[in-house]
Amino acid sequence: GGSNWNGPRDFTANEYGLGGRCVDTAKPFTVAVDFPTDSYGNLIAMKMSLVQAGRDCNLSFSVAGYAGLSRLKKSVERGMTPTFSYWRAYDMLWLDGKGADGRGVCGKDAPKACGESMRMYGFEVTALSDRP
Repeated sequence: GGSNWNGPRDFTANEYGLGGRCVDTAKPFTVAVDFPTDSYGNLIAMKMSLVQAGRDCNLSFSVAGYAGLSRLKKSVERGMTPTFSYWRAYDMLWLDGKGADGRGVCGKDAPKACGESMRMYGFEVTALSDRP
C-alpha cells in the first residue's frame, strides 16, 4: 500500500474488492499461502492466491528474491502462530491505497463502509509434500 507502493500483485481494484470480478470481498473467499523451496530446502518465495467459488479467475502475488527469505524460513522452522487482524481507520491507504501504479484497491479511506467484524474459518496448515 501507500502512495509509492507497487505491490507484487497481478490484479486491480476491478478484480478484487467490493463487487470485484474475481474476488468480491463482500462474500467469502479462500486465501492460500505457499512457501516453496528449492531442491536444497531453501525458501525461494512466498506465494499467495485468492480464490472465490463461482468465479472464473484466481488472483495471486508472489514475493521472491527477497533477502529476508532465509530468515523467514528459520522462523517458520522454529514454529509460528498465525495471527490475523481486521483494521478500519482513516489512515489505512499505506496498506491498501492505489500505489504509484494506480492499481491498488482503495482510493480513499472509508472506515464506516467496513463491517464491525469479519469471520475467518476453515484454517489448515499442511506440509507441501502432503499436497497433491
